[in-house]
Amino acid sequence: MAIIVIPAREGSTRLKNKMLLDINGKPLIRWTVENCLKLKNVKVAVATDSHKIKKVLEDLPIQIYITPSDLKSGTDRIAYISKNLNEEKIINVQGDEPLLDINDIKKVIDALDYSDVSSLYYPIEKEEDYLNPNAVKVVMDKESYALYFSRSPIPFGRDISFTELKEKKLVNKHIGIYGYRKKALLDFAYNFKHSPLEEVEKLEQLRFLHYGIKIKMEKASKECVGVDTEEDYKKVKNYLK
Repeated sequence: MAIIVIPAREGSTRLKNKMLLDINGKPLIRWTVENCLKLKNVKVAVATDSHKIKKVLEDLPIQIYITPSDLKSGTDRIAYISKNLNEEKIINVQGDEPLLDINDIKKVIDALDYSDVSSLYYPIEKEEDYLNPNAVKVVMDKESYALYFSRSPIPFGRDISFTELKEKKLVNKHIGIYGYRKKALLDFAYNFKHSPLEEVEKLEQLRFLHYGIKIKMEKASKECVGVDTEEDYKKVKNYLK
């Protein structure tokens, strides 16, 4: 059995109180939760530091956990409640990702049958995204396990253009949904120290690679738009009309 846990803190830096932003009559977090509830035979929980967020979700068939507000990341929030979970497969879906395809979430769940950690990628189409440090890139081995994640444009085409890199299917964007086996998640949060590369890139998934935990990457069916900026908010609001 798997459980989707959606970390949702009230405070946010780039877009204030974004989890409670109204999108066509419903707060953003509710759109994300209701989307995840479409998956059959998968439980859904929310880990939040906010009683306001809890209140807008209380009528849904989910578990809601109140967590300390000083936890540093969504992964830490999920790890905090995981001791109370019976499920072996734990899926981290960000609260600002209401447009995730539920079939892609299923891919992440299924990949945990043969990997301790799983995630998604999607081919990069535009060179501006390849060069954008806010778009995290991933390079993979022949079996689609992650070799490295970076904000830098990787792989670097020394003698070939971006168009050629794209044609060779070498430029891929990481989509920030994760699946964890419970032990891997607990090791990440409580037994593994922050790695130097994680500190430099500000990418926590590099901690897994630093300690030799493989991450199986599955190709998403579409590029997903999360809500990080005012522009993203307008895009998602218009799409969900």
